[in-house]
Amino acid sequence: MTEGRLRVSTEDLHTAGVGLRTVATEFEGLDKLLDAYDRRTVGHKLLQERLQEFSDGWNDNREKMIEEIKGLGEVAKTAGEAYTQIDDELYKALVGQDKNGKSKTGNSKTGKDQK
Repeated sequence: MTEGRLRVSTEDLHTAGVGLRTVATEFEGLDKLLDAYDRRTVGHKLLQERLQEFSDGWNDNREKMIEEIKGLGEVAKTAGEAYTQIDDELYKALVGQDKNGKSKTGNSKTGKDQK
C-alpha cells in the first residue's frame, strides 16, 4: 500500500460482504444445535448443566454478534458496489462518455462517428 493511499479490490469487498452474511446465517442456527444436547446425550448431569450455562450465555452474545456481522457484511457489499459504480463513472467522464456509455462528442466508444 502506498503511504496515504488505500487500495481495495471491489470484488473482494463484495465477496467479503456476501461471506459475512453467510457466517451470520450459520450462527443463527447454532442455538438449535446447543439445545439438542440433553443429559442423555452428554451422559453426565453436571456436564449437561455447564453446557446449558454456556449455551444460555452464548445465545445472548451470539445474537449481538449476528447483528454486527450482518451489518459489516452489508457495509462491505455496498461499499464494493459503490466503488465499482464510482470507478465506472470516472472512467466514462475521462473518456468523454455519458452515463449510458455514449460519446458526448457524437463519437461511439471506439472513437468513430456513428451514422
